[in-house]
Amino acid sequence: MARKRPRGLSVFSNDFASSQFYLALRFELYAFDWRICAVVGSMSESVQKTNYLISPLWAFLLWASLIVGVVFIAVAGVPYLIPGSDSISGFAGREPWIIAHIVAGSIALILGPFQIWLGTTRKAMAYHRTLGYGYLVSILISSSAAFYLAVTTKNGWMFGMGLFGLGVAWVLSTGLAFAAVLKHEFDQHQEWMIRSYVVTLGFVFFRVFLVASSVLEIGMIEERLVVASWICWAFPLLATEGVIQGRKIFGKA
Repeated sequence: MARKRPRGLSVFSNDFASSQFYLALRFELYAFDWRICAVVGSMSESVQKTNYLISPLWAFLLWASLIVGVVFIAVAGVPYLIPGSDSISGFAGREPWIIAHIVAGSIALILGPFQIWLGTTRKAMAYHRTLGYGYLVSILISSSAAFYLAVTTKNGWMFGMGLFGLGVAWVLSTGLAFAAVLKHEFDQHQEWMIRSYVVTLGFVFFRVFLVASSVLEIGMIEERLVVASWICWAFPLLATEGVIQGRKIFGKA
């Protein structure tokens, strides 16, 4: 006949075993929790230490755009702000519109490189947002004036349509950049900002094409104006799109 274990000893042994199991379980849970915290902490630290660099070529293009923009404003923009100058005399009755177009467009031309630089490097994002609103407002003002100047031009409807198309591309690209950032689509925001600034540089491309075609004596002045009004934004925008989409296609290889 088997001996029965004393009831008090059995209860004590069970309690002791349960306590040991509980302590072991607590230890494992604490160890697991520590490992999770270590992983999350290392991930957070790596994110904080992430350094968003900008390629030398990209930096060169941005600074070159800024320098060219400043020179363009000084050479081709400022004369429109001088009362009685030959530049402003061609806009008799429309002086406020051309002045608003030049001043606001010049602001966008200067702010663009800084915006793209800050957005790409993720530095001073508060300034990036503030300057972004300034860039947006300046384009709204300049493009509104551009639409009016396009429909009231004395250089023919084909020239006016080219400038009107530039204004549409300007508003569309900038508006989509703003919509993308509201949706937290930051890659799309950056791409549309690049397109927007390329269209902003259309002022510069317009002047460069006119001067080059004049020096080379290509066509009549009316023909040069019409071609320049279209080529100054359509070709650069097409080339930019090829670069953006090409990087996605060949970057996957």
